[in-house]
This record gives sequence, C-alpha cells and structure tokens, in this order.
Amino acid sequence: MLRRFAPVAANPEWEFRPWAPSTWVLMGIAAMVLGLAIGTTLSVGFQRGPLAKYEYHLWRWEAQTLPGNAFARLGIGPDPDAEAGRRAVDGYFTLTSQLRAAQDAERPDLALIDALLSERTIYENDVERLVEKYIDGAVARAGLQERLPLFSTVRITWPPVDFELTSPPRLLVRSPRDRVERAGDTLLKNDLSLREVEAIEKDADSAKTVSLVVAIGGIAAYPAIVRDDRSYDSLLDTASHEWVHHYLAFYPLGKQWGKGGDAETLNETTANIAGRELANLIRMAHPLKLPEGSDGRGPAGQAPTVDFNKEMRKLRLEVDALLKEGKVDEAERTMEERRKFLGENGIAIRKLNQAYFAFFGTYGDSGASSNPAGPKVERVWEMTKDVGAFLAVMRNVKNAGDLDRAITRLERR
Repeated sequence: MLRRFAPVAANPEWEFRPWAPSTWVLMGIAAMVLGLAIGTTLSVGFQRGPLAKYEYHLWRWEAQTLPGNAFARLGIGPDPDAEAGRRAVDGYFTLTSQLRAAQDAERPDLALIDALLSERTIYENDVERLVEKYIDGAVARAGLQERLPLFSTVRITWPPVDFELTSPPRLLVRSPRDRVERAGDTLLKNDLSLREVEAIEKDADSAKTVSLVVAIGGIAAYPAIVRDDRSYDSLLDTASHEWVHHYLAFYPLGKQWGKGGDAETLNETTANIAGRELANLIRMAHPLKLPEGSDGRGPAGQAPTVDFNKEMRKLRLEVDALLKEGKVDEAERTMEERRKFLGENGIAIRKLNQAYFAFFGTYGDSGASSNPAGPKVERVWEMTKDVGAFLAVMRNVKNAGDLDRAITRLERR
C-alpha cells in the first residue's frame, strides 16, 4: 500500500545547492586518492627486505597532512592574531619544557606525559600558523618573494611556508669503513626502541660497511616535518631551514640533491646559513624571550667542559688522515677513545663512527665536516651579509667549480 507523506516546509533561511567543485578540486582529490591507492599497494605488495617493517614512508605523511594544510591556506582553519599566537607560544613551549622534564625523570610518570601531550595539542596549530606568518614576513623582508604571472605588482612567497610540528622519522646512515661517505640512507619510523635501533645497525653493518641510526630535527617534505620537542629558538631555525630547502628545489642548487659529490654539503650548508638568518630577521621583527623552564628546553644537565665543535673538527681531520693511509682499525679505535673522552666531559654520544661523520659532516659549517665547500659557502655569506643576496648567489651553484667562480665574482666587486 502506498503512503502519502506531506512535504516538509522549506526553511526560507536556507538555500540548498548541489555541490559543484571546480575541475582543479576534482583533479586534486583524484590525485590524492590515486596516490594513496598506489602507495598502499606498493607498501603492502612489495616488501623491501629486512627493514620493511621499520621503514617510514613520506608519501603517506604527505597524503595525510597536505589536504588539511591546503584548507588552511584557503582560510579554512586556525589563523591566530598576534595576541592569540603569543598565548599559544607561551602555552606550547611551557608544556614542552614540562614534557622534557617528565620524560627525563628517573621513573617517568606515563599518565602525566600523556596528559601534557594532550594539553599541548590545543596550542599546536596556532603555533604553526604564527611561525609560518613570521617566516613569510622574513622572506618578504629579504626580497625573496616572487611576482605573480600577469599580476606584476603582487608578490607571494613561493613555495608557501608550510610545516608541521611532530616527531620526525629517524635515519639509517651507511658509510664504507675505509672512508667517510654517505652510501645509502633509509628513513625509519620514529618510535624505535634502543633494542630495535641496535638490531637494525647490526644487520646493516658488514666487514666493509658501518651504520648509524640518527634522530633528525626536520625533513623537507611538504609540509616540512619539524621536531616538536625543541625550544622556540630552535623551531625558528629549523622551520626556516626547511623552507630554504623548499625554495632551492626550484633552482639549480636544489636540483642537484641526491646526485652525489658536494651536492648535499652545498645544499645543507646554504640552508643552515640562510635559515639561521631568516630566523634572526624574525627575532628582530618579533622579539620574544621566553623564561627559562618555559622555552621548550629540558632541565639543565652537566655543562660540557670541552668545546664540542673544536674537538669534533680535530677528530674528523685525524680520522680522515688515518683512513687515507688505510689504517681503518686505528681510526675506529681513535673514534671510540674520543667518544669516551667526550662522555667524561659532559657530552654523551651513543656511537661514533664513519657513518656519524658522513651524516653530520654534510653540514659544512659544523665541526664534524672537513669538506672545503663548507667554509667557501660561509665565505659567500661573509661577502654578502644579506640573506636575499646570499641566496641569489647560492641558488645557481651546482658544484664546487660554480662556487669558486661565484666567490671570484664577488671578490672582484
């Protein structure tokens, strides 16, 4: 039997329209769905050896975070004003300091740690958006914004500043025993136990290869991954550093990444210097000094009694010389002896080997590096002293020869 229902009266305050997304929106959704499907198939169907269960997949990170961040760029989502942003910064880094103290306790209170983590998430998005605004402003002041095609009076930051505060993946670094050289890196999950880390390193080591699992401060995925357990000042430096990598990806220097030679050292040293200077522009424009115990740092430990950078630079030169002479065993004994010496002087390093120097030596302005390209990049900074001018030079450098020629041109000026 058919029943007749009285029509529901339309609410005059509402107007119902069919969803009619643009072609670009539909293409974006289709690309994300296709990417997820392909990525899932590859990760499930094609296991890649003994590290498969430990590996970290960047495609999965980007698929999970990029859509939400795209909405924020369109104005859908949190966008704090200066006052709200400052409150978020105060709350976030006070809780970060409390978290680090709780985690460093002799008997960590897991319930307390969970409560602090939960509370901190309230502030996270506002802190991210505020710092992104700060970096965007620093990029504009440095003259690094681009003109929009057809709208020459409009300038934008490209690529848009975008990062997420989270726990970054770890990195398995390999190096030959007879020289310091990055010989294949693998991203790993961030929640590995010490027992798992040691097992991974043991499997990766061989008579000719040594390895090390390192924690990293950030990674230039998009959005960039920035470590969430550091101080406010560290956040400014790291987030700016990762944006510089995004920026360089559109220029000759960034396109050399992964091609071997000096590419990584040139990129990382450039990003270190330019990121630091963008962060300094932020500090000048938005001076903020958080009190000790509320700035994201953990409780103070034993103060080092030696100069870390000086000791590492000296050791790196010793190790390079020994390896060049073929004295591999002696080089490894020297590194272990120096590791113990550093521990006795307030600097705890779990493992010090060729892979350690291969990774940290990529940053040419660090004590772990002996690459002459690092001081040369610093020389470019000394001659420009302006982050916009510095990047205008470095972004077009593809190799050590290009760098030498750039320095010569600057010296002639």
